[in-house]
Amino acid sequence: MLENSNLEHVSEQLKHKSKYKKVSYYTPESILERESKDIILSNILLTWAGCYIKAKGHIVNNRLLKDYVIVYCIDGQGWLELEHKRYSIKSGDLFVCPPGIIHSYGADEKEPWTKYWIHFRGNNADAFASLLGVTAASPVIYIGENMKLQSFFQDVLHVLKAGYTNSNLILATAYLISICSYINHQRINNRLTKKNDINIDKVINYMIDNLNTNLNLEQLSKYTNMSRYHFSKLFKEKTGYSPIDYYIRLKMQKACELLELSSIKIVNISEALGYNNQYYFSNTFKRIIGKSPQDYRKLHLK
Repeated sequence: MLENSNLEHVSEQLKHKSKYKKVSYYTPESILERESKDIILSNILLTWAGCYIKAKGHIVNNRLLKDYVIVYCIDGQGWLELEHKRYSIKSGDLFVCPPGIIHSYGADEKEPWTKYWIHFRGNNADAFASLLGVTAASPVIYIGENMKLQSFFQDVLHVLKAGYTNSNLILATAYLISICSYINHQRINNRLTKKNDINIDKVINYMIDNLNTNLNLEQLSKYTNMSRYHFSKLFKEKTGYSPIDYYIRLKMQKACELLELSSIKIVNISEALGYNNQYYFSNTFKRIIGKSPQDYRKLHLK
């Protein structure tokens, strides 16, 4: 549900003659054509954004665009038709309509939705859309009532309200990138609905809390109540690294921090990170960071 303060924030932006309150900021095609040549905006460019509140009667019929469309329902219900399939949309759902595919969607008659929406295009639009984890065959994901995500959408509208300057479009597009990145992070790290899934954030925090020891695969898999094979497989799918490799890299990250921000002796840093052999620590550091601990400290002291 949209909190009262947020609802008022959006409602006061525009008093529209339609049956429902709405905010809509459309960038004219002539401006989009010019800005799409910008070295930054050529990669991803936000073209249109808005918010419809309790949008009774709202409907989009058989529309075909060259933009991606993101719709985030934060209250009420609606529906989506894409690729000859119909989806029921409820509060907390987010869906994406890809460019070049006919789509239709609308508000439920009895419980009309309140929704944010954004259109975007660009050379790298496909890559940013992929962060959302949806496809034309599976266009809907459940985000839930997420106030941080709603804040990003509100930031977009606040910026666009000031006009179509290059700096405004860059800032609004930056908030769009934040939306895609945030959803990607939530999707990968906090997807807890599957029975045999893992909470990556929880595992990583466990690693960080034990940088002074030497956790092994058996201990990590036991922490997640999984077999070593299944845990290792899921962890690498979500992070790109094996659990132990990731754990070692966290140690080296902490070593970099201590080398930069303190005068602690390297032998003591080594011991603090669970390495009894300083030379083994130094070799591991150089393998991952690319410099020895001594050279790394000298570089940052300069």
